[in-house]
Amino acid sequence: MKDRNSAARISVAGVFIAGAVLVGASTAGAAWAGSGAVAAPSAAACGLGANAPTTSGNSIHGTGSRTGCGGTVTLTVQVRKHRPAWPDKVVAEAGRSGFGNGSLRADGTCDGNGTYFTETRSSSGNKVSSGRVNRC
Repeated sequence: MKDRNSAARISVAGVFIAGAVLVGASTAGAAWAGSGAVAAPSAAACGLGANAPTTSGNSIHGTGSRTGCGGTVTLTVQVRKHRPAWPDKVVAEAGRSGFGNGSLRADGTCDGNGTYFTETRSSSGNKVSSGRVNRC
């Protein structure tokens, strides 16, 4: 009985040691490959942005952006007031066709105290929303 358990322990230990050797070899290989290799510069990713709405008096503003993109799209920026169990209400909107890269600001009027957010949409189908903030 001792011989079977001993053989099992030796077998498990052998598998463990072999695994450690393989992991160590792959780590050393990665370090070697990374030490002399020159990485190609990565292309900037095309992305949309949406900043949390800000207020000034009874006005509310939201800014959306598009950066690192080629070509043009129709960009739409909306400031929305969250309404539970109802569609969110658009309180400010701006849109521009032929938009390349940059930012676009939507200006509107507050609709009472509540939770607001900015949403940026591209005609290519991409959409991003800012964090939700309590305003007005």
